[in-house]
Amino acid sequence: MSVDVPTLVISIIVPTYRDWHALRSCLDALADQTLPAQEFEILIVENAGESPPCNILLPDNARLVHESVPGSYAARNRGIAEARGEVLVFLDADCVPAAGWLQAGIDCLQSHPEVDLVAGNIELTYATPRLTPAECFEKAFAFRQQQNVANGLAVTANLFVRRRVFEEVGPFNAELMSGGDFEWTRRATTRGHRMLYCAEAVVRHPARASLSALAGKARRVTSGSQALYRERGRLGNVRRVLGNLLGDVAMLLTRQDMTWRERAWALLVLAYLKGVKVAQRCRLMVPGAERRGLPR
Repeated sequence: MSVDVPTLVISIIVPTYRDWHALRSCLDALADQTLPAQEFEILIVENAGESPPCNILLPDNARLVHESVPGSYAARNRGIAEARGEVLVFLDADCVPAAGWLQAGIDCLQSHPEVDLVAGNIELTYATPRLTPAECFEKAFAFRQQQNVANGLAVTANLFVRRRVFEEVGPFNAELMSGGDFEWTRRATTRGHRMLYCAEAVVRHPARASLSALAGKARRVTSGSQALYRERGRLGNVRRVLGNLLGDVAMLLTRQDMTWRERAWALLVLAYLKGVKVAQRCRLMVPGAERRGLPR
């Protein structure tokens, strides 16, 4: 005798790669949501072929699935395939959602039936009150979700999507190691799916504290852009890396929430990362760079 399983309204998809410590904080915050646990499921998509340590206890509304294809977008696609909800919510494992986060995002969707995507607010957290140079840069430039939404883009650290959008637009590009969230949300919004920014749906994300972490991300983003837009060999795209520098500087000078020390460090790190991106694009212009093992 078969038993019908009711369709869940909400599925939260959390990719993780050997970051069980951060995931534990994320799960603790999900357990404290104002929305009752029986109204949503949590899909943890593990991307390294590992099982959680014994001190990680999954809540009753959570499932652990494994994805062998590397990359967070492949993991998110696996979560989409496994999800039973009509609303798919994307959250990073190192994010800590506020207690009212899920309710706020769902309320925004329900009160705007013409909207298919809701991008939530991402607040940075810092290790100490005196920010490192990398944290100063992050404070100035990271996760500008409201600005991104105005341009039809969003990051998947805090994103609510009606399932029907994926059915029409297709999944994330699993070949991308970075930038797949911008690529997919651009695809969705250019096809007419409306997206709103929800300031009340808050998650907290730790700022990158080291220059090496920022440089690694800059190289990944650059390589992803080269692969996605077939930019290899175009010197004009090197100039494009530098093209928005004046606008970034002008924006930085207006940031009243930052001290002059923080703004100065943010500017210096910005210049450094522009150089990292230019160097990465030049490496990728070399014929056969990937075959010879040059950094991607």
